[in-house]
Amino acid sequence: MIAPHHDNFAERLRFWRASQNLTQAEAARQLDIDRSYLSQVERGRAPGNALRTRFFLIEKSSSVKVNGTVAVAYGLRNLPVLSWVQAAQAVILGDIPRDWDEVIPSDVSDERAFAIRLHGDSMEPKFSDGDIAILLPGAAPTNGEVVIANLKDEGVLCKIMHIQLDKNLVKLSSYNPAHPPIERHRAQFNWIFPVAAIIKQLRQR
Repeated sequence: MIAPHHDNFAERLRFWRASQNLTQAEAARQLDIDRSYLSQVERGRAPGNALRTRFFLIEKSSSVKVNGTVAVAYGLRNLPVLSWVQAAQAVILGDIPRDWDEVIPSDVSDERAFAIRLHGDSMEPKFSDGDIAILLPGAAPTNGEVVIANLKDEGVLCKIMHIQLDKNLVKLSSYNPAHPPIERHRAQFNWIFPVAAIIKQLRQR
């Protein structure tokens, strides 16, 4: 089997699937995507950032500790992955700790982008404890987006944001119905950043 060129995603994807003796359905389950989407990407459709990152992690033995040189070779760069506690302590962007011990490859263009490992069940069943969210500090969150917010008195929350301009309030809701929506004034936020992608945890840590 001839190894694929690094810059041909469809070729790399087909090579990986063949080398693992996986059907498209089996590969799609591992990648957490629809089989029809996998088929389209294998035929040349441009992959989304979440799929590219998720596939890169699988391709490199499901490790988020990726050598920087390898990431660059694939047109990616490594982003720091903060724990939930570290994210809560980072009340301003400059407070992001330098002692993070995980990185995740990504092709997002935001130079200040970083990632957070999710904690809790408020966004289940769509997102789970242990998944990794890639944040875009350089972009303003919009109505209906998934965001991660650092609240002055409540720590970090991953929610769906709904803006109420007339009251200067932000409503934060969850996918999990066990967690009712909350409303907070803009002044109560240290920061609120949109989520570019959420990378599913593919195996138990």
